[in-house]
Amino acid sequence: MQKIFDVGEKLFFYILTICLLSFIYFTILPESKMTIAIGFIFCIFYFYINFYIGYKYELNFYEACIVGLMGCGLGIFLGFFALYSYFVLKNSYSAIWIITPYFMPTMSLIKIYLKEITIVYPFVLIFLNIFLVIIGSITKKIMNKLLT
Repeated sequence: MQKIFDVGEKLFFYILTICLLSFIYFTILPESKMTIAIGFIFCIFYFYINFYIGYKYELNFYEACIVGLMGCGLGIFLGFFALYSYFVLKNSYSAIWIITPYFMPTMSLIKIYLKEITIVYPFVLIFLNIFLVIIGSITKKIMNKLLT
């Protein structure tokens, strides 16, 4: 159990660091093609770190789910406030504003592929990050079986 908390804590702080750095990056620099191109590094690292944590530490399915949930703690925390703002206060602009730091690493993808951001997008990212941790752990198990 201690292993799960240690790995989950690492993933949480990696995601937190990436989110804060990308938030600063995308808010300070003006939007241009170069900014978006460099921003893809944040996006790739954001998704890669979830897969890598699942791959590096040999986790079973339930451990990977727990570690993925702990890694998405920032998104879950901000998501509760965003849902409150969206459903109770009926203010979709504030809801998106509240949860913006969580999906900032994927801002390059948003600028290119999405026309508008809805309240659903951050929760899709949460499930995708958990899924990547699970896929990473399954990939490690498959590689161990194939190589031994």
